Amino acid sequence: MSLKCPIWGTPAEISHIHNRDAFRVRSPRAGGDYGITGTAAAMIDNGYLDEPMKARVTTALVDRRRDGDDAPFVDSGFLDRYRKAKRLAPAERAERLLKYLADRENASAGDPVGWSATDPDSLAHSESLNAGQIDVLLEHLESNGWLKVTRTLDETQCIVTVVGHNHLAGLDRNPTTKQVFVAMWFDDSMLDAYRNGIEPGIRDAGFVPHRIDEKKDADKIDDDIIAEIRKSRFVVADMTHGRDGLRGSVYFEAGFARGHGLGVVYSCRKDCVGGLPFDTRQYHHIVWETPEKLRRDLAERIRARFG
Repeated sequence: MSLKCPIWGTPAEISHIHNRDAFRVRSPRAGGDYGITGTAAAMIDNGYLDEPMKARVTTALVDRRRDGDDAPFVDSGFLDRYRKAKRLAPAERAERLLKYLADRENASAGDPVGWSATDPDSLAHSESLNAGQIDVLLEHLESNGWLKVTRTLDETQCIVTVVGHNHLAGLDRNPTTKQVFVAMWFDDSMLDAYRNGIEPGIRDAGFVPHRIDEKKDADKIDDDIIAEIRKSRFVVADMTHGRDGLRGSVYFEAGFARGHGLGVVYSCRKDCVGGLPFDTRQYHHIVWETPEKLRRDLAERIRARFG
């Protein structure tokens, strides 16, 4: 049935999730599909989020979809986390708009993309509130030579320039390497998960896993970890832990990678998910119970994100 997006109040398609006080929403203004509890929807309806907060929540939904979660789930905890989050800097918002336009352009073999500044997907992908904010981002992209914009009375056409495509390629720190750094709990109980789940899952997707404990000529381990992460295309971080608590080294390695512009694919054994802290729980995790499932889901996630 067609109703309104609980976040933005714009046209959307809504269906009930059976046996749960929740709904699935297909909303262009929120960048795609998401699930939401009745409680969270009521909080938004009662003014819990202002417009910039709604934009930040939308960014979180867009990012989770890019991480492989087709329909991220919004509950009261989700709203609490992103209500307090800072908005993206204008330069980052402009880059996100550039990537969105490049993705659309690639679909039409490099032809100009007919487009409107009020396009809901453009607003969602650039954390913008209105056409005026989009225009500011376009000016930034044009001034850097990354985008060519032609405006008529009827429509706006955009072409991502060669310089713009090169800039986007530069955001992928190591676009040609096949190495993937694996951060995980080095415990005998995890050997099966690595040998029959993580390692073959990475190889199934066309990449080569690297574990620092398997490096024969390791010198100073902290320096080696940093060097190997820098050389990798992305990081697979499994957050599974034992009774003695969370694995601080895995959090360091994942955080270092994200801070240096590398993608991180998170996973966690199902019985440990409840112990994840909020600062990583906000990212989409592959939740696994068997190495076979981990292998399959990891390969699919890597292909979706990194090709």
